[in-house]
Amino acid sequence: MRKSILFIPLLFLALTINAQEHKEFYDNGDIKVSGTKEKGIDTGEWKYYFENGKISKEGNYVKGKLHGEWKYYHENGRLRIIGKYQKGLDTGEWKYYHDNGTLWAIGKYDNGKAIGEWKYYHKNGELSKVGSKENGKDIGEWEYYDENGKATLKEN
Repeated sequence: MRKSILFIPLLFLALTINAQEHKEFYDNGDIKVSGTKEKGIDTGEWKYYFENGKISKEGNYVKGKLHGEWKYYHENGRLRIIGKYQKGLDTGEWKYYHDNGTLWAIGKYDNGKAIGEWKYYHKNGELSKVGSKENGKDIGEWEYYDENGKATLKEN
């Protein structure tokens, strides 16, 4: 019994030695970055802040690489980007937003490269352009629209 009582604090001590809270501050004392490092490598949940105190971005690291869902914000606090990483590379569907909160772009990534159909929107929510991407580059025909939704141009 006595051995198990001593073991528990030693185990807790070993775990806290490996995982250290990390914080950085602006010159004015406000928080800039908050997260955890394990053996000097970013791990777990991290949050970054603008100088105005609002959150800039938040997400997780696994073995020093961006992993899972990340959210990025405009300085006004509205969502700017939401997407997922896998071992540091963009993956799956990503959404980008104007500073007024309307959707700016939506598309997919595979191994860090933009793929498939991408749609872009004006600040008023009307479709701006649509086309395809392969290996991170625009391909094929792209259609463009004005702020009233009227088709204005098609180009390859």
